[in-house]
Amino acid sequence: MRYDFALLFTVFSALSGVIWLIDALMFAPARRKAMVEEATALDKIIGACADRVRALLGKSGVQGVDVERTPDGIGIRATRPEDAEKLRALLARDMPELDVNPTVEGLEAALRDPPPKTREPVVVEYARAFFPVILIILLVRSFLGEPYRIPSESMMPNLLIGDFILVNKYAYGLRLPVLDTKIVAVGEPKRGDVIVFHPPMAPEQVWIKRVIGLPGDVIDYHDYKMTINGKPVDSRETGLYQGKNSGADMTGSHVVRESLPGRQHTILQWNVPPDRQRFEANGTWTVPPGYYFMMGDNRDNSEDSRFWPTYYLPEQNIVGKAVLVWMNFDWDAKKMDSSRIGTIIR
Repeated sequence: MRYDFALLFTVFSALSGVIWLIDALMFAPARRKAMVEEATALDKIIGACADRVRALLGKSGVQGVDVERTPDGIGIRATRPEDAEKLRALLARDMPELDVNPTVEGLEAALRDPPPKTREPVVVEYARAFFPVILIILLVRSFLGEPYRIPSESMMPNLLIGDFILVNKYAYGLRLPVLDTKIVAVGEPKRGDVIVFHPPMAPEQVWIKRVIGLPGDVIDYHDYKMTINGKPVDSRETGLYQGKNSGADMTGSHVVRESLPGRQHTILQWNVPPDRQRFEANGTWTVPPGYYFMMGDNRDNSEDSRFWPTYYLPEQNIVGKAVLVWMNFDWDAKKMDSSRIGTIIR
């Protein structure tokens, strides 16, 4: 089951904010007034009890005892333990309304049955505590960055299964949470950028691929050879790939240095003979305005634009630019690769 965390955070933030605001405007002033009045009345009651304790001390003849008001009741300092014990017995007999307990310095007395206090409702307390936290999380996730986990092999060798990546959500403009409406235009995807997006045929999901075609580009891809606007893209094999953990099945594939205009990166390919390649993997595509053509770096194991019903990614489906690997944990292999931490995504 997938959860729309942006929607959840928006709802929780709005709900807690409304509860806090309504209470602050309508109920909190009267509650604060009642609490002040209750505190004043309680102070008078405890003050009167302190006076009675002092009077009781005068009658008992106990010397060297100080009585003072404390935040929780009445503090009684006695220089000798036997005086404190004698006074405790007197208070138990003559002032049963006090709950008296020994302390290091003497005794501590509090009302046994204090008058009820006006308290902040629990729902308001939680709303006041969580509203700023949820709001900050919502703003950070919506406008700054958000973590995602790589679940598949489609971006190997650059992104591995179990990579946790940080996505820059303001690289291509600020969008309203939930609505995904762009409110500030910051920049546009560049050829070669690795981006996170909602695929048009499954908008509830989050995928990651590399931008190959920009609006207006003509992409031709046949038998592992690519041209962009009629110009061949240089690609040179650099060796064989050695996979590990859940990506071990890619061991033996060819590592290729691909040079897009202005950007170099590595890809994987099996160099499958033409008669055994997927028919849809080869073709010519013209990218319409407002759309992008996406491909995975693992060319033989990527469900990218070549295989989509509509071929192209709408600009409004873009989430942000993948910038950094901050953790790697391969759940299936039950292994963590600390060497991946801090890897810049290129």
